[in-house]
Amino acid sequence: MNRIFTLLVALSVSFSVFSQEETEYTEGVFIVNEDWYGHQNSTINFLSDDGEWTYRVFQKNNSGKELGCTSQFGAIYGGKFYVVSKQERDPGAQVTGSRFAVCDAKTMKCLKEFQTIATDDSGKSIADGRSFLGVNEKKGYIGTSNGIWLYDIEKMEIGNQIEGTGNPNGSGYGQLYYAQIGTMIRTEDYVFAVHQKNGLIVIDPETDKVIRTIAPPEYIDEEEVKSRGFGSIVQSKDGSLWISMAYNTAGGGGTLPYLIKMNPYTFEADTIQIPNEQGIEEIPNSWYAWTADGFCASTQENKIYWNGNNGNSWFKGRRIFCYDIDNNTFSKIYDFEEMPGNWILYGAGFRLHPVTDDIYASIFHEFQDPTYETVRINNKGELLHEYPMISNYWFPAMPVFPDNHVPVVTDIPNVYCNRADTYTLPLNTYVKDEDNTSVSIVKTVLSNSAPDIYEATTRNGELQINPVGDKTGSGTIIVQFNSNGQLISRNINVTIGDLPTATETVSTDNERIYIANNTLYAENCNAYQISLFNINGVKLKEIRIGGNEYSESLNLPRGIYILHATKDGSVITRKIVIK
Repeated sequence: MNRIFTLLVALSVSFSVFSQEETEYTEGVFIVNEDWYGHQNSTINFLSDDGEWTYRVFQKNNSGKELGCTSQFGAIYGGKFYVVSKQERDPGAQVTGSRFAVCDAKTMKCLKEFQTIATDDSGKSIADGRSFLGVNEKKGYIGTSNGIWLYDIEKMEIGNQIEGTGNPNGSGYGQLYYAQIGTMIRTEDYVFAVHQKNGLIVIDPETDKVIRTIAPPEYIDEEEVKSRGFGSIVQSKDGSLWISMAYNTAGGGGTLPYLIKMNPYTFEADTIQIPNEQGIEEIPNSWYAWTADGFCASTQENKIYWNGNNGNSWFKGRRIFCYDIDNNTFSKIYDFEEMPGNWILYGAGFRLHPVTDDIYASIFHEFQDPTYETVRINNKGELLHEYPMISNYWFPAMPVFPDNHVPVVTDIPNVYCNRADTYTLPLNTYVKDEDNTSVSIVKTVLSNSAPDIYEATTRNGELQINPVGDKTGSGTIIVQFNSNGQLISRNINVTIGDLPTATETVSTDNERIYIANNTLYAENCNAYQISLFNINGVKLKEIRIGGNEYSESLNLPRGIYILHATKDGSVITRKIVIK
C-alpha cells in the first residue's frame, strides 16, 4: 500500500509539473483590457499561437485577486509583466485591485500589488497609473497623471518622483487629464518621456535627473501664442525617434498632418509631412482619456505604423497606415471598412509581433455591442486569421508579446589601440535579439581592469577606448548587454601600445609577414594564426598559415588595418597600411 501511495504521489507531482509547463504563457499574445467602467475591474486575455483564448489570466492564476480599474498599459521586462491601471478599484467591482501590479510573465502569478503609486500626507492617492518603462535590471519608471516615479525592481518598492516631471496644477495631483505622463522610451543613453503639457522630457537614466525638456512647436490662435502637443513616441529599427503630434495640449484629440523625427543623441529634429492628399490619415492621440495609442514600430523592418484618426477619433479607427523610412514612402496597410462584418479598430488595440511582423488588432462594432474579436494581418496587408471572442465589453487597451528570446553576442575582437589615438568599436554589430532591435539593447561597461592605462565607456551604441596619458599596457573590460531586461556580458581584451603608422612588414627573427600589392605573404610562419581587423576593430579575415611559404590575395580597399599574429603564446601586432 505504501509503495502504491508513493507512486501515486510521484505521478501527481509529475503531472502537476507537466501541467504547469503546459500552461506557461509564452507562445501567443496578451491583450490588456480596460473592461467596462462602472461594472468590473480590468482583465488580461491570452491568445495562443494555436488560436485558443484563455480569458482573464490574472484572475485565473491569482485566486481572489483582480487588477485595478481601467488597466491601460502592460509591459514585459526582465521576465516580469508590469500592469498599470488608473485606479485600484472600479466603482462596480467587489474586489480591490491595484494601480500597479507585478507578475511573473510566464505564469502570471502576482508577485506584488500596489493600490497607490504615491500619496499625500493623509494617505490619499496623488498619482493615477499611466505607463511603465524598464530602465535597467535594477529599476523602472512608472508614468502617472502626476509625474514619473522610481520603481526598485530588486526590492519591488516604489520610490520618489523624478524632479521636474510632476503635474504643476494645484496640489500636484491636478486635473485628471492635465499634464500627464504618456509613453516612455529607453535609448542607449537617455530616457525620453512624453509630457502632455511640457513636451518631451529627457532623463539621464544613471542619475534619474531631467537634463533637457524639448517643447513642442508654437502657433498663433486669435493673436495668442499657444503650444502644440506631442502625442507619443516610438523608436524605429535604425535608432531614430518618432513623435506624433497633437493639435494642442488641451487633450481634445485634435491632430496635425506631420510627425517629428529626432536623433536620440544630438536631439536634432526633422519634420515629416503626412500626405493627406494621398489618403494617408494623421496619427491620433488620446490625451483626453489617456491610454497607449496605436503608434508603434516594427522590430524587423525600418518602418512605423499607426491607426488613422478617422476624423480625430483615436478609439474608432478604420485603417492602419505605414511609413517606410528607408524608402520615404507612405502606404495604407489595411482598411477595416473593406472587411466583411462592419468592424472598427478599437483604440490602441494593435501592435506588431516582434518576430513575425504580423499585426494583431482588436476590433469591435459599437460601444453598445459587446462583440469583439482579434485579427492577425501580415505586413503586406493580408488578413491571415480571425479569432472570435466570448461576448463581453472588453475595451482592449493594448497587445503585449512575451519576451521569448535572449540577446546573443558574436565574437568581439580584441582591441589594439595606439596610445596616441582614440578607439571606437560599434557594438551593435556584435549583438542581436530575435524579438528586439540591436539599437534598443543597452550596452554598459561593467568593469575595467586597467583604468590607469585607458578609459572605457559606451555611448551611442559604441565602445570608446581613450588611452590615459602616455602609458602602454593591457587589460580587460566587461561589457554588459541588456535587451529588455535580459542580460549577457562579454570580456574584451584591450592593448594600448606603439603601433607603426606606415609599415607593411611584420618580422621577428627569420619569421616574416608582409603585404605587397594587396596580397598577404608569410615566410617561415607555419602554424601562425593571422587575424586582420579594420581600424574600427571589425575582424575582416581569419587565416591559419600552413607551410613555410604562404600567400593569399586580400582584395581590401586602401586604408589602415591591424594585423594580429599568434603562435604558441607569442603575439605580433602591427598597424598595416594598404596603399
